[in-house]
Amino acid sequence: MRNIVGQTPRGDDFFPRNKVIDKIYRRLDSGSNIFMSAPRRAGKTSIMRFMEEFPHKGYAFVYVNVEDIEEEEDFFRSLSESLLASEAVSNLIKASSVARNIFEEFQEHIKSIKVWNIAIETQSKEAPKYSREFEKLMSRMDTSDFTIVMLVDEFPVTVEQIEKKNDSAEAIRFLHTNRSIRQRAKRGIQFIYTGSIGLPNIARKLDATATINDLNVVEVPPLTQAEANSFTIKLLKNYKVKYKRGVITYMLKSLKWLMPFFIQLVVQMLIDEYETNGLEITTDTIDKVFDKASNHRNNIYFENYYSRLDKSLMKEESSLAKQILSTIAQKNTVPLHTFKPLRNYAAILEILEFDGYINSNDDCYSFNSPILQNWWLKYAID
Repeated sequence: MRNIVGQTPRGDDFFPRNKVIDKIYRRLDSGSNIFMSAPRRAGKTSIMRFMEEFPHKGYAFVYVNVEDIEEEEDFFRSLSESLLASEAVSNLIKASSVARNIFEEFQEHIKSIKVWNIAIETQSKEAPKYSREFEKLMSRMDTSDFTIVMLVDEFPVTVEQIEKKNDSAEAIRFLHTNRSIRQRAKRGIQFIYTGSIGLPNIARKLDATATINDLNVVEVPPLTQAEANSFTIKLLKNYKVKYKRGVITYMLKSLKWLMPFFIQLVVQMLIDEYETNGLEITTDTIDKVFDKASNHRNNIYFENYYSRLDKSLMKEESSLAKQILSTIAQKNTVPLHTFKPLRNYAAILEILEFDGYINSNDDCYSFNSPILQNWWLKYAID
């Protein structure tokens, strides 16, 4: 197993999350559409890509990242094109003449929309829409022994960007359109939406919780102690790194928050240390690596935690989120009452918890990751 930091591990480099994957399949087997809830760096994209590469019998998965989409029609164009280009559809139309006819017609309609968008048309005609054609396709797909699952990554970001570029009414309409499509979809199609921003929080803010109450939520938790221990051993073994007894336990205790990314980042630095001096890894090495983990060389991994707030939140909300995080970083643990004078504090705290920055315990807030906290202290506080 190679140690892959910052990218999505694939194939043999993916550490199995069997409990989460089994839970997802149970929900799919029951006919549910899913929102996979996970903070940043939890490994949700890795889970989706693994399911896409190694599907259970009767399932095929189509992965689409919609993080940069700001318009409803662009969203459904992306889903339509990804679906038509997928191996899943190729396999299905080979096995079913009915499916072949449905998808051939769908493909022709998608082509006609593209032609319309570049051709000069009279104003008397109504422009065709990707969303309408996609909804028609979903309502026609009906198979009892084969299911295509659309894996829609960073869906909440799209909702927020539609709101920012247009208005709340447009974002609500977009959510309604998606719900309508899910409701009309037959047995041949299901959806898994994911995002490190809380979709329920966004829906509440828009007063549109009814648009997502049909989704079944599956959470992606941190690794258990046993999983994290096994993961770390496999990574170090692959690079033939020697370490003293008790070192892995000490490392995981220091990490606190056992998300795959943070384990991989520390392991990467331990490999570098071992290859540089050839000495067994000790607890002193762990302390040294933790001190270095949050330095400027790793800005590439952590700057997104800062910039993402500006991208996903309104200006006033982003400023408040940074203020809250700076306070917690400086004081380690901060009681809830400290933030009550701040406008809209409860919603911001919920967003920061969901997105993996902080956690609450007995109405006190602290950073999940000591490494991220140290980076924030060094580079994010004005």
